[in-house]
Amino acid sequence: MTPVEEQPSVCDKVSEQREPHIVRKIFSTTFASLAHRNYRLFFFGQVISLIGTWTQSVAQGWLVYDMRRSPFLLGLITSFSMLPTAFLSFIGGAVADRFPRRTILLVTQTASIFPPLILGILILTGTVEVWHIAAAALMLGTINAFDMPTRQAFVIEMVGREDLMNAISLNSGMFNAARIAGPAVAGIVMRGVGVGYCFVINGLSFIAAVVALVLIKLSATAPNERKESAFRHLASGIKYAVRDRRLLGVFGLVAIVSIFGFSYVVLLPALVRDTFGKTEREFTNMLIVTGIGALVGALIVATIAKKTRSKRRILLMGITILSVSLFAISLSRDYHIALIPLPFIGMGMIMFLSTANTLIQTRISDEYRGRIMGMWTFVFGGSAPVGAIIAGAVAEKLGVLATIQISASICFFFAVLAYIISRRIAAKNDSHPADDKPRTSVRR
Repeated sequence: MTPVEEQPSVCDKVSEQREPHIVRKIFSTTFASLAHRNYRLFFFGQVISLIGTWTQSVAQGWLVYDMRRSPFLLGLITSFSMLPTAFLSFIGGAVADRFPRRTILLVTQTASIFPPLILGILILTGTVEVWHIAAAALMLGTINAFDMPTRQAFVIEMVGREDLMNAISLNSGMFNAARIAGPAVAGIVMRGVGVGYCFVINGLSFIAAVVALVLIKLSATAPNERKESAFRHLASGIKYAVRDRRLLGVFGLVAIVSIFGFSYVVLLPALVRDTFGKTEREFTNMLIVTGIGALVGALIVATIAKKTRSKRRILLMGITILSVSLFAISLSRDYHIALIPLPFIGMGMIMFLSTANTLIQTRISDEYRGRIMGMWTFVFGGSAPVGAIIAGAVAEKLGVLATIQISASICFFFAVLAYIISRRIAAKNDSHPADDKPRTSVRR
């Protein structure tokens, strides 16, 4: 038997699982990562699941605002789904480095079936209360604290390092294809049979993700060594990240954009109903238009993944597009005019997020991948509830449009600051580009 230490790495193994040459040629650019059978299964299973997630997300925002008419409550409920992610994602990332990632995902995706189903039954029976919605959000947030970092770290096991950026971009495309389909489904279901069925659809949609994970075939890998205690294991991952200034810089930008850039989504129900005087049809249309722009942005990044010289440029371009588009919508007083900047908001958001994720994942060692993606989940997921609460509170005092305007200005300021800093770094390191160079050890 081959000794464990002589077994090929995960990145080497996935290259052996590639489909025949003719398939690779077809998917050689934009859809390169779909040449991997395992990733195809994962991709389409997640598409179905995410359509369900967006169907519930749209219905939940409308339901909460319809029950209480409070922008602050909208932000608060949204934060409940993300707060457990903030507190537990470090642990979730450490778990992803210590146990088989597919097994973890099977547990989390199966567990995700039940909160939406229960909530849907409560709505359909007319017994739902706001605290029920908050409790279900907390449950899903707790599950996501383990699911999200594991899913992020699992991608490289299916596609390898070569197609990683393409896969991350397609993940964003998948998310936003669902973001287009989900609101459309929600609009039809809400108008046709009622809000409660949107939650039932979400619960059932996780079955597709579970089936896909069962069908995925992975090569045998060496068992994760667990000589150190759980606390030391977690601490070593944090130490690894803290010693890398580039990682910290990207994480800082993700936090800023999560707090101020994405908070507009929380305020959309209030914007549509109070500012524009529209109904759930226009609300779902706005989400669909944003999703179309985001899907385009994801496909752009996926196409240029292997061609671009500097990922930092795409990163900063994404923040700039997002900031300018948000500011434009804050000046709108008419629903139809507000639709114009929406696709650019989605495009900028995904260009930034998928590139930031790639910069991190191509820089880190496989040994620390789960813990670093736990930090990603903490920063991205943990910052969002802070932004949701801030946006809701400010909107109560200053109004929805003024809140979006302030958020856009803050994002643009940090985009300019990041550009200035990146230019200085580039000037010092022109001869040693390190965008994609992974760190293999904490010690020098």
